[in-house]
Amino acid sequence: MEAMISLALSLVVTMGMVMLMANSLGTATRIIHASQLTDELRNAMSMMTRDVRRANYTANAIFCYGNSDCGESGGIAEQTGDIVIANAGTCFTFTLDRGFNGNAADDAVGGFRRVVTNGVGIIEMWTGAGGTAPNCMSAAGAAGWLPLTDANVVNITGFAVNNNGSFASEVAEATGTFENRQRQIKISLQGQLVLEEKLVTSGALADTVVERRLEDTIYVRNDYIAL
Repeated sequence: MEAMISLALSLVVTMGMVMLMANSLGTATRIIHASQLTDELRNAMSMMTRDVRRANYTANAIFCYGNSDCGESGGIAEQTGDIVIANAGTCFTFTLDRGFNGNAADDAVGGFRRVVTNGVGIIEMWTGAGGTAPNCMSAAGAAGWLPLTDANVVNITGFAVNNNGSFASEVAEATGTFENRQRQIKISLQGQLVLEEKLVTSGALADTVVERRLEDTIYVRNDYIAL
């Protein structure tokens, strides 16, 4: 009888230890997944903020010192276009003097957008030729658009861009009146790990999917000059 009682108590204690270890391992796995997801989103956000911060950069900007209308069309530091937000804030484009030659005619167009393929959201970046206008409405994986996030790793469930903090002021020069636009771009990015989605769907993971959301507000360094 005593042996049976001891065996029963040992079984209860062992079961408790197994459940505790399983819970601890599950918690550790969720922490690892959350860290991986955060890293994936931060890498994508870092790429976007770094590029849009330099929008309308031109190597000839140094010649505009003391000349506020220098960026106008035909000027020595001509700017080819403002930041354009399209598709209800899920795509934005801009121009940038990546060649550092000060020639606005061959300024590269940059852009980022969210598309969905096979039920998974992806952030794509525009890598088309200089002067070529990206089409925000084109299908996922279209020529010129390359994935910035891995569809096998992270599902981008939300992506929004707005310039509500931007403002413009008029600047009077001898040659006319110009609009000097100072731009503030807000980007929000939200995602889930594809692996966790599959585990929850299959029942291998009973908890809800870990989701992360990042937001960043970018002050564009180069003001946009327009007539």
